[in-house]
Amino acid sequence: MSTPSVLMASPVLWSVVAAAALGALGLIVGRGTGRLVHLFGPADADVAVSSRPAEHAGPENPPNQDGATPGPGHPEGAPERGSRPPVEGPREDPGPAPPRCPHCRTALRFVRGLPVPVERGILGDGRCPGCGRPIASHLPTVVVTGALFALTVPLLAHQPAGWSPFGAAAVLWLIALGVALCAIDLRVMRLPDALVGPAYPVAGALLAAAVLLPPAGPDLERGAHALIGLVLVAVLYWFLWRIHPRGLGFGDVKLSGLTGLYAGWAAGPLGAMVGVLWAFVSFSLVGLALLLLRRVTRSEPLPLGPFMIAATLATVFTGAPLVP
Repeated sequence: MSTPSVLMASPVLWSVVAAAALGALGLIVGRGTGRLVHLFGPADADVAVSSRPAEHAGPENPPNQDGATPGPGHPEGAPERGSRPPVEGPREDPGPAPPRCPHCRTALRFVRGLPVPVERGILGDGRCPGCGRPIASHLPTVVVTGALFALTVPLLAHQPAGWSPFGAAAVLWLIALGVALCAIDLRVMRLPDALVGPAYPVAGALLAAAVLLPPAGPDLERGAHALIGLVLVAVLYWFLWRIHPRGLGFGDVKLSGLTGLYAGWAAGPLGAMVGVLWAFVSFSLVGLALLLLRRVTRSEPLPLGPFMIAATLATVFTGAPLVP
């Protein structure tokens, strides 16, 4: 039997070839998104690197994390005479610092609606347009992105809802941004708006094509499930944030709608809610293990974003609610 006949008769070989090709593509994508990881620091990153005095602080150089500007000779954090005491209650997280070069702290702009820097050299040769120094890729982001890209082929090929190239593209989009968001959240406890915001329109367009166009569409019921999952999960996280704002960051609330959209599309509203449950259960178990191992303290926060994305990807790959 000739080699072409063997390839045509063996879908396993085609799956291996497709997984290898997607894995290589994932390494390339991860190399770019891995550079984005180093562009985002904590909200008060400018405080440590700024040489300007506090009285000259501006929107791009906040003097401290809560946005207060202590005057000359006034102790930082102490209330000024005659000022009203701060009102306790939930407030929106100020969000991460602007994306900046990790070397020279040059502020970098992103294309509106896309998680792509305006300066093409950052994703190309990886050099900062300000200082010219190379920005290294975050190695775990590269490796995990490549591995998950390769796993997309065997896992999505056996979904009960059927195969769709647009659905596969939507899943790859979630992996590419989700891995980078996990890395950033683990490093600096932040979920940057510059990455979370553009994820919604692109994911919405790809999932809409998956449910409306052949070969899997039209499937209006599945599209409705995706929208219901988005609303249910986002509202749930928002209520949790309102009830206990110090226990849940507003960045998690912003990300929750995206996870609900994907989980609802893959497993229905029940699957979306079960995904939320697994995110909190795994978060609690890992936190308890780290506490018992004395790797963290009771007052030390842990990022929830990686558990949200992991539970969502598990639901998408399974294609059903994560219940026995």
